[in-house]
Order: sequence, then C-alpha cells, then structure tokens
Amino acid sequence: MTFAQPRREDFPSSARSPRLAILRPDKDFLRLLQADRTRERSYSQSCRDWPEVKSHLAILLAPADQQGAEGSGEQPERIWGLGIVRPARETDRDRKVIVTRTRGLRGLVPVSGLWRGGGEPDAALYESIPESGPVTVDTDAVFANLRRISPDVEAEVQRLIPLLDDAEGWSEGELRWRDERDVLLLFAKTAGLAPNDFSEVRLWDRTAAGAAFIGGLAGTAVQPMLDDIRGRAATRFSSIGETVVRAFASREGNRSYDFEATSITDQSVVDGREGSLDAYYYHVDTRTAVMLRYVRPGPNGLLSLDTRNSLDEFHSRVHRLPRRDRRSAREYSLLDDPLFLRIHEPVPFTAALHRTSSGAIYPYDQVALAISAAAEAGHPDLGVGSLTRHLVPTHFAQLVRDGWFGASGVPFEVVLDWVQATIDTAGVALMVVDFSLRQRGNGSGIKARA
Repeated sequence: MTFAQPRREDFPSSARSPRLAILRPDKDFLRLLQADRTRERSYSQSCRDWPEVKSHLAILLAPADQQGAEGSGEQPERIWGLGIVRPARETDRDRKVIVTRTRGLRGLVPVSGLWRGGGEPDAALYESIPESGPVTVDTDAVFANLRRISPDVEAEVQRLIPLLDDAEGWSEGELRWRDERDVLLLFAKTAGLAPNDFSEVRLWDRTAAGAAFIGGLAGTAVQPMLDDIRGRAATRFSSIGETVVRAFASREGNRSYDFEATSITDQSVVDGREGSLDAYYYHVDTRTAVMLRYVRPGPNGLLSLDTRNSLDEFHSRVHRLPRRDRRSAREYSLLDDPLFLRIHEPVPFTAALHRTSSGAIYPYDQVALAISAAAEAGHPDLGVGSLTRHLVPTHFAQLVRDGWFGASGVPFEVVLDWVQATIDTAGVALMVVDFSLRQRGNGSGIKARA
C-alpha cells in the first residue's frame, strides 16, 4: 500500500494551539530518554495541578550543569528538547507523568525566547510561565514564540504535533474511531507489521472516514470475491450498514505481512445510536480466532448495566456456535475462549497510528467471575479496579502472534457468525484477516501445520 506524505501543519488561530507543559528532568532521566526516545518513561513532576488528562507538548529544560556559558559568563537557561507528556497517577507529594517521543535539539536553545513580545522580553509573559508543569496562561503566545525560536525547534514541533491528541475530540463517533485505530495497530503488529511501517501515516482524511476509521486511510480498496476468504465479510455484511475494506501488504518481495481489515457499522450506529466495537483477528492458515470487546467504563470507573447485558447476550450466542474437538490431550491453548475485554484509560481520539492507546486487556472469564462475585455479594455494579489479571496491548499482541492466546481450528464461517452476533448486540465490528504463512512462535495455539 502507499502512504500519503506528511503535510506541514499551520496553527493560525488559538483554537489550534496545543497544550504545553514545562518539564525540568534531571540528567539521569535525560540519559534514559536519550537511550530510547520512543519508549514511555514515568517521571515524578513536582506540579500536581494538571487541568486535564490529555497529552501536552513538553518543553524539556536542560539541567543546570548542562546549561553552558555565554558571553559574560552568565549561564542562560536552555531548552534541551521537546516531547510528549501526559499526566498519570497523583501522589501525596507530586504528580506522575508519562514522557515519550522526545526530540533533543541540535544545540541548546535559550528558554528566554519563550517570553518575548514584539521582539523584546515580556515580563508579564515571563511571570505566567510555570516553574514546572502545564502552561495554563498565555499558551498561544508561548507556543508562537516556541515555533519562532529557531528552524530546528520549528521542525521538531512539526514532527510532534501529529502525535498529540489535540485536534480530535471525545464524541461518540470519534471514540469509536479511537477504538478502531487502536485495534488496527494492535492486530497489525500481531500480523507481522513493524511499528515503523505505519509511522508515515499523517494525512488521514477525516471527511472520507465516515463511520469507519479505516475509511480515512489511503489504503488499498478491496474488490469482494465470492469464491475466496478475501472480501467475504464485506460480501456478507454489505447490506447491514456501512462496510469498508482495506488491504495491507509488504511493499518488499518477502511478504512479511499480508492482511485485510474490514469494518462493519450497523445502520443504526451510522444514524447516531451509541455502539460498542468488537475486533476480530483471524489467522487463515491455522484458523485461529481472537476477539476483543472494547468497553468504556463510566466516569466512576464502573461498567454500566447496558454494557454487561450486551456482553452477556453476545457471549451466550457465540457459545452456542460449534467448538472444535481436541485431537489429542496435548493439543491445547491457554485460552480456547477467544474473547477478551479491552478497556482504555480516558484518552481522546487521535488520528496518529504511532502507538496503541493506554489501558489493559482482560480475559472474559475473569470479567464474568467478577460480575458473578459482585452480584452474590449484593453489589450490582462492577468496578474496573476489581479486575486484576490483565495484559498491556503490546504483550497481548506478542502472545497472540506466538500462539499462546486464541481458539484454533475455527472455521471462517463460524467467525462470520460471531461478527453477525456483534452487529446485533454491539453495532460495530472490525475484522483483521491475516493471510501470512510464516512459522509462528512456540505457543500451542498457532503452529504451522505439516
């Protein structure tokens, strides 16, 4: 597939200015950032007053012993680099923040450039900039000054802006886009796509997306074929609502990945009804199926009654479907039930495909037991905090890829029946069908067969 080239973002109005934060990491933390600039790092931030959980463009200041002398021997404070920061857990003394995607500048740039007005130092602007933490006053002026400091700074700002959760929102449709974006990257990694293969996707077309996130990608449209697995989901569900199909294959000759993504949105959801997303991964060669139900808890951290009823209805339907028989006592997978719950931390939608959303993945069996235990104890509400055994998305993708999770030997028609149950109970399905023939890892559920 071909990707659109990144475009330069312009921010003429205050509505497009990103959230900013000032960080003062010590030299040990900067050393960690330099070792791996893409890895997320936890950092104790002295400022506890973060007004929102969304990501900020972080301005990282150099420690005092790295400032460097200039002119008369004074050591003006300098900017070490930029990155992305989002607030995390709050403690009694400080606020944990997560720092990632840091970009060190070629030279240390004087931080005094942030508080200039009309080319001259602006004392009022200087007073409004925090010692450490989010910039909450005169953000537009500080951001404009940041971009004007040097061409190097401007270039780094342009690289980071598409990775911020800034121009997007929290509407019902956008949150479904977020879930679909998340699972596309998660299952693409499972199918063998390297993270960098999606790094150039910047020109995602919001107007073309419609009800499906993948509709806004410049992927390869698929012509449904009645006599092949490719396109069969689109053929079966084309009359239900909005169906979009995209193919993704290696541009090199080694065919390291080859998969197809199909998004099906029920017409009632297209028309505005709230809906949940069920995401399916199906490996054709071993007929292995894995499914994620995307769940959004309420502000109080509880799963709503409607969420639980919809999940129960779906699960009761798919358990009536054919189940495979073991051919030997040694043939097993850690979870023959392919159903898991995916629960995000509260983050907005972003079009960037650089990472999965933060959160956790829980086996359905654990959730069902927790619901039963809560009901027996007279507590009809189930809190996410009671779910303890979970996986982070990257580990989950690796375990599925290596064959430890998933139900194998599942006919494709059975998976399509599950998708039908999804449309009836949740409203939105995304199916990733993996056609790769490569040898899998040492798990028991996915193995190449002789």
